[in-house]
Amino acid sequence: MLPIPYWMYVYGCVATLIVTFAVLGVFVSGSAATEQVAQSTPFDVGVGARRAARCLLALLRAGAVIALSVTIIGGFVGSEDPAANGSLTLFWVVFLLGWSYLTALIGDLYPFINPWLTLVAGLERLGVPLSTARVRYPQSLGCWPAFLCYLALIWVELFVMQTPMALSKLLLAYSAMTLLGVAVFGKRDWFEQADVFSVFFSILGKMAPVLYSRNDDGSVHDVRYRRPFSGLLSNRPRHVSVLLFVLFMLSSTAYDGIYDTQLWTALFWKNMLGLLQPLWGEDLGKAQLMLMDLFLIYRQVGLLVFPFLYLIFFFATLLVTKLITRSSLSLRELALRFTYSLVPIAFVYHFAHYYTFLVVQFRELPKLLAPLFGSQAAMPTIPLEGPPAGALAMGVVWHTQVGVVLLGHVISVVLAHYEALRIFPGRGRLLLSQLPLLILMVTYTLLGLWILTLPLG
Repeated sequence: MLPIPYWMYVYGCVATLIVTFAVLGVFVSGSAATEQVAQSTPFDVGVGARRAARCLLALLRAGAVIALSVTIIGGFVGSEDPAANGSLTLFWVVFLLGWSYLTALIGDLYPFINPWLTLVAGLERLGVPLSTARVRYPQSLGCWPAFLCYLALIWVELFVMQTPMALSKLLLAYSAMTLLGVAVFGKRDWFEQADVFSVFFSILGKMAPVLYSRNDDGSVHDVRYRRPFSGLLSNRPRHVSVLLFVLFMLSSTAYDGIYDTQLWTALFWKNMLGLLQPLWGEDLGKAQLMLMDLFLIYRQVGLLVFPFLYLIFFFATLLVTKLITRSSLSLRELALRFTYSLVPIAFVYHFAHYYTFLVVQFRELPKLLAPLFGSQAAMPTIPLEGPPAGALAMGVVWHTQVGVVLLGHVISVVLAHYEALRIFPGRGRLLLSQLPLLILMVTYTLLGLWILTLPLG
């Protein structure tokens, strides 16, 4: 039961996006405005601050290696009960959720603490040559390996039984693949384009107001301040695989929110029963087995289809933009230029979807970490502030989710406008170009809010 009628949220959100579009159209014009927004300013840090930063990064780097080792070892020697083993929480909650949100706030520090990169550096110190590529990384390959790994990761999250040992085996396999990829293509190209976590955190880090550059030895070369989200304007993807990666960030969260609902379940069971009944006749046992297998396939195929549905909708929107503005740019080039304007939407969907889960899991984290290896040794309880999980005020939760989703879409409208300033000269063409994109953003907003209201099956 929503605190106020759903239609009021819809009207409020749509009105906010339209007003944002109108204000930008009237008051923000000229391509110089985009370049000004995308500028960054170096931090003037002293020697003492640099030393402190090096020490902090060294601690974070060691912590990342320890966390990866504990996660892998804990899966093999610890309890197989996920409730009594913190390995799953360390990986799925602390790393994939917690570090994602931290990256969006403080910037992409992952290249400095990447445990697999630290492992490669350690092997190089032992004389294993991994920096030099044996085979040149094909530019046509882009980020497809990272996209496929991301697809596999979400597939595991949604459809594979989550046990500590299964996670340990997955991380060992990923470690072996990473070492092989680095040995073949060299560490720079592999970690910049093929490593799923590096690509994922790099995209999220573009939203942060801080930009870091690295020296060849992995230390911090420069720290720069920039306006929040301006990194999404100062960088442009070079390959369509990055577009698919961003769209999958968006679509996988949407699918995670819909695939277990009454609506999605009923789409299969109400339609398939009548269509497939001739295959089993009167044999109800055969029917149950067949339908359950088909239902599992139906759910998994949905995950694969969703990003391409988003892609079709995105391309259709930009095709209309291209036609009404008579742009000379190709559809592919337009899509790449507006790719990063979708990142805030993907981010807020992700946060809204996992908001309550994060609150509950972080409260349970000390309890889970205590018996990580199945030990019954007592560990002092670390109380986390806040009411118990069952006492979450759902009105506050819903308003937080709506506010976050709306804010992300407003930011995307602003980013799309600033990007359009570079492409479409003249106020008339500029406003025309933004109308289809405004409809796209409104549609994404309504879809996101609607999915949040769907009851589970």
